[in-house]
Amino acid sequence: MTSPPPSAYTASTLAVDQQRRRRRTRLLLGGVAAVVVGCLALWAWSGTGGAHDDRPPAAAPQAPDAVSRTVETPPRSVEGRAVVRYREEIRQVGATADAPGAWATDKTFAKGFVNTIKGFTLTKENATDAKGDRPAWTLTFPGPLCATTRHVSAAGWTAVAYAGEHVDPDQSLGAPCDRLAVVDLDTGRKRWETRLGTADAPAGNVNVTMTDGAVVVAGDQGSAAYDTTHGRRLWTRSDRGTCTDTGFAGGSALLALARCGDSAAPRFHVERVDARTGRTSWTYRVGEGIESVYLASADPAVIAVAAGDAEVSHLIPLDEHGRARGTIRLADTHTPTGCDRPFSAVVESCRSVVVGARELYVPVDDDIVAFALATGESGRRFASSTGAMTPLKTSAGRLIAYREGSGFTPSAVVSLDPATGRERPLLLFGANPDDLAGTDDPTRDDVLYEHGRLFFGATSVYGPTDKGHRGELSNVAVGVESVAR
Repeated sequence: MTSPPPSAYTASTLAVDQQRRRRRTRLLLGGVAAVVVGCLALWAWSGTGGAHDDRPPAAAPQAPDAVSRTVETPPRSVEGRAVVRYREEIRQVGATADAPGAWATDKTFAKGFVNTIKGFTLTKENATDAKGDRPAWTLTFPGPLCATTRHVSAAGWTAVAYAGEHVDPDQSLGAPCDRLAVVDLDTGRKRWETRLGTADAPAGNVNVTMTDGAVVVAGDQGSAAYDTTHGRRLWTRSDRGTCTDTGFAGGSALLALARCGDSAAPRFHVERVDARTGRTSWTYRVGEGIESVYLASADPAVIAVAAGDAEVSHLIPLDEHGRARGTIRLADTHTPTGCDRPFSAVVESCRSVVVGARELYVPVDDDIVAFALATGESGRRFASSTGAMTPLKTSAGRLIAYREGSGFTPSAVVSLDPATGRERPLLLFGANPDDLAGTDDPTRDDVLYEHGRLFFGATSVYGPTDKGHRGELSNVAVGVESVAR
């Protein structure tokens, strides 16, 4: 079922940057010939050729309600082509539309926009006949989406919170975030939905995450967990003394961030929580003088803290008993991006920090630097040959990163071996960086690499700067895949 585009937008009182708006209207891919030349050049430069036999093992079977852990395999060709171009028109001059959430399965890419989620089928026919700008389905909610999680289950389900009633555009930030649903991304249907009670998630700041078998929600006055498959409530936590659950980080484990004590000088606790029972197995008490705390990873547990300032200054890996394994002090050039999202309760948001089994990775200048979880010491530095490089995920012991293009050198997704430093290109596209849509900034936008495809999703979409530019389309999301998967 397809609904007309939503008309509710969040008005912005700030001037919209002209150059950024124009970049969002450009197509994803430049000339194919230039990409092919760039592919061959970078392939030869990398020294990897095509003779690798170190393909990662196949992923072990997962339960449908377990959080998906994709094992990425190299494509047969590194040459990229467009697979999704999702654009919307915003008529109001100077307006900003919220676009929360971006998800991908092996069959579908889905993107949130105001009060809708649109799904795009990912098939070879879809890419070849240029229908990647036409959604296969549209799911419309009564009010705006107010909280999403980046996690997707093995069966292709994700969780969203939204306002259960229509609100005026200028009231969207204050809309009651009182509904929770699990959505099947491959079909565009709700598996279940429920009303969030006052003790679970009141209107205001709401945080949603998923872990194996459970969806967990935090609000100003409490938190609750629901069975992912059926929506049955598993537990609630509302009377915590002087502590309040601020948010959760999910994945293969569940971490809770609690704010305790005086609101003028709060103390933060990080807890390992059993997703089925709500019981706490350990608590780590963050030191005094901390401005903010974010949950960079639940398993292995890593927290990001801002000591005396709003910017993240330290990363602290925790062991299986909740004890600090070491402290990683970050220089100015190491500052992780995306941790603080204004007007959002998300605490699982340090998108530029990628945590592996033994190391974590952060961008430093244009490169990526590894830090040992056990000691906090810096290790291998992965140097970029062109533009800035951003870590995206780990898969089968390797780091997968996005590297911006430069001049006529294509942008790329590369696989990096932490043991040897060896690089292998996985996807090359957009020979001219100016051909990329304005959704390709990892410091503010969502960047996903799933099942061999790369997606850029805007978190905010901007309207025209003046009446003369009305009618122009703004990019909400773009995607690219290999021409030979």
